[in-house]
Amino acid sequence: MSTPPTTLVEVMLSHAETGDSEHALHCWNPAIRAYSSVTYSELSKRAFAFGKQLQNQGAHAGRVIMIACHSPYATLVAFYGTVSIGAIPMIFPMPLSLGSHEALVERIRHWGLGFKKPAMLVLEEGLNEKFHELIPPEVSTIRLSESVEGDWDTLDTPAADFRPNPDDVAFFQTTSSSTGDHKAVAISHGNIIANVRGLRKAVHMDNNESMVSWLPLFHDMGLVGAVLFCFCNDYPLYLMTPTQFVKRPAMWLRSMNDYGCTIATAPNFGYDHCSRLISDKDVSRWNLQHVKHLFVGAEPIRVSTISSFTEKFKPAGIRPEMIRPAYGLAESTIITSISLTEHKANFIELEANSIAIGEPVQVLGKINFDEDALKDYGSGTSIAACTAGHAIEGLQLGIVDKKGEAIADEGITGEITVSGSSVAMGYVTCGDAANEQLIDKFSGGQLRTGDIGIILNGELYILERIKNIIIRNGENYLVSALEEKIAILVGTSHEHIAVFDADIRDPNSDIVVLVERQKAISESEVDSLLVGMPKESFPITRILISRSRIIPRTTSGKKRHFYCRQPYKNDEIQFQQSIDVSPERILRATENAKHTEPD
Repeated sequence: MSTPPTTLVEVMLSHAETGDSEHALHCWNPAIRAYSSVTYSELSKRAFAFGKQLQNQGAHAGRVIMIACHSPYATLVAFYGTVSIGAIPMIFPMPLSLGSHEALVERIRHWGLGFKKPAMLVLEEGLNEKFHELIPPEVSTIRLSESVEGDWDTLDTPAADFRPNPDDVAFFQTTSSSTGDHKAVAISHGNIIANVRGLRKAVHMDNNESMVSWLPLFHDMGLVGAVLFCFCNDYPLYLMTPTQFVKRPAMWLRSMNDYGCTIATAPNFGYDHCSRLISDKDVSRWNLQHVKHLFVGAEPIRVSTISSFTEKFKPAGIRPEMIRPAYGLAESTIITSISLTEHKANFIELEANSIAIGEPVQVLGKINFDEDALKDYGSGTSIAACTAGHAIEGLQLGIVDKKGEAIADEGITGEITVSGSSVAMGYVTCGDAANEQLIDKFSGGQLRTGDIGIILNGELYILERIKNIIIRNGENYLVSALEEKIAILVGTSHEHIAVFDADIRDPNSDIVVLVERQKAISESEVDSLLVGMPKESFPITRILISRSRIIPRTTSGKKRHFYCRQPYKNDEIQFQQSIDVSPERILRATENAKHTEPD
């Protein structure tokens, strides 16, 4: 095609026409312990044929198609096939990610029966799982092979005559909703094209990039930030599942080494996981100097994570400047802002008590992404906020106060707003998919993100979710900062700690710490913990230690602090140890510590 594609269907047609064998999707196949490959041309033609199958079963433009497949390959054939006929795909997390079969069935019921025309459901061939038996009879299902190999039907063009416009819906993206009920966002074809082009231009990528990803396809970071980004830019993609990464994180970096991948992306957790579980012997075998961009986002970025990762993999050629922090959310398709190649990424140290909406922050210092600065940082009572860089082309960032009025001055804390070409069409409500009232558009085209941040020297810094600030006696405490400090004192990862206010309406309610830890803490360790918690910096009143994975999480792994409150109120949290963080207990711990000090 002579002009650049403006829709995802045009991208598919372009692939189908070229037949280029160099641009391919490579899916990890555990049966042969290798990647199975399919060119983007062949993938597009297989998707067109699957779109024909959907049509034969009653699918049409505007009808919602739910996809509940384990296999990334089957998921993508279904996704592209649905898009090719103008139907609207929704990719669902599987039971392992949602926590139960019942949770997936509830989601299928909600969306499957939420429209005047019931949605259809795509499942894998040969599987008969528990949730299959509970699918409502009104929801018709269609089966799809998960094998990249085999005799696949193909079509050279889409089965439907429908050709979307950039403003038409491409897919519905479910959100992880760390603070409330699950929602879905309508993403247009134009949103996708603008976002993937904006990211490519922001960091000056050329035509010779390639990527490896383990991110889930039901999440915007995995679907748009990895799969659609590579598909639209003709970049080879090596794809594995989150479970495969969690069990063997070395696969991710080994693929970068073996296939010369120049791009990878992960949340803070992914880099932390690699630092802790990959052996030095593996590191010594790899040469990763060719890697250009290691994107990191989706959750708070920690100094300790960046420092540990770069130090661990320095022998393989990883350098701090490769790590590129980004900010994104489903409501802006995915990438909103990113640290540019011409700017060294950094953290800024902030005085914790200076953070309040509408107030200027007190900047104590700057920590550049280089070895010495990262190693020398000592948290103390300051907070390290990571840059999220500059908005990509076509997007504009803003900061507003509690009333939603723009804050013009830099360095003033407020809610982050986004507007522009990548901002999604709006939230999806239950109704007829062909009805214009289906999509609840963002007011004035401006997205209020619910995230607190500041802009300094043109760069965005993310501080916290609005609902993840605890206020006590006029002081503001960032939950993420409290969790990181408690993690150091308890000797575990911040991933296994959740701090929450038991009742946000009661200024005297408990501030609770949930800790996932196999062993209880001994009395002497409790004393050391309490002595190490200066009361002016830790408004904590109770610590609960639990053996099990008890912290509620979203499908993407984010902690759902909001959902900790009700089970706490109902005394339903299973714990093995409760530690009272009262002034009297702290005083006793201090006295005990004095008696055990050496003469």
